[in-house]
Amino acid sequence: MIERDVPAPWPEEVKKALQPFLQGHLIEKPPFFYGANLDHPIWRLSSVLSRSDEVPDEERTDTLADLAHEQRPPYGIVTTQTCDLSEERPNPRQPWVQVAPVYRLEDEGGILDREYVHRLDPPQMTGEVWAADLRIEIPLEKGLLVGREPIEAFSSEEGYINFASVLARRRGRPALASAVNRLVTDTLSRLKKESNDRGRQARRVRDRTHKLMVAITDGTRLEPRSVQLHVVLKGGRDNDTDEWFSAWWDRARVIADAHGLTLLETVWLDARSVDATLYDDLIEIRGA
Repeated sequence: MIERDVPAPWPEEVKKALQPFLQGHLIEKPPFFYGANLDHPIWRLSSVLSRSDEVPDEERTDTLADLAHEQRPPYGIVTTQTCDLSEERPNPRQPWVQVAPVYRLEDEGGILDREYVHRLDPPQMTGEVWAADLRIEIPLEKGLLVGREPIEAFSSEEGYINFASVLARRRGRPALASAVNRLVTDTLSRLKKESNDRGRQARRVRDRTHKLMVAITDGTRLEPRSVQLHVVLKGGRDNDTDEWFSAWWDRARVIADAHGLTLLETVWLDARSVDATLYDDLIEIRGA
């Protein structure tokens, strides 16, 4: 059994070191590594290693890419659920903690609009923009936390709750026909880029929008025939939201027709009084 690889009891230093850590805490300079096939490199480090003579031929298709200490991200954010992090049992069984890399953004650009990038709010680093890259999570043995102190990534409990929700949504995203993503996400993205005025309007609408949800009203998630967007607002509608989603609908209808989909009229919901049963049946659209 796998548990036989976990010694008992654990070193007391490790159990003590884990106690102050929570999901969402930062640690400094975590290791950064991943497996790669150097004959088919994708990331920059893989490309560099693919040109190196130091990697034996027999290891090229199955090698460990490991960033040097000075090249590691300045911080990592703990993505492991808190109860799995500091297991409250006499003999812990989970020796790993997952960490995603965190970087300071010199120029935000549009990077914070990407669904795999999550903005942080570290109180010790005010005036700077920090973000976690959730595309990769590095497994670290929990003993690596010995001698390290947790660093707050958010200035309030709300930030930690929101981060946990983001992680849950990423893992719980349902399979959805690519046509639906093109219909909503791609069309909204192109609309934002039409002009500077559109970009400013997009930011105003985003501030008023709680979530974008989709209903497959006919067919299945992988083979939909009829689609409807539900806009969940933080309050009531205004001219910006009406005009923005009307412009989206005009463009999205063309995409829908090309894919043999029926695009129904947009539904408006108020997050303060939403129908919970309806809400649970909807599919969240991320990155829109």
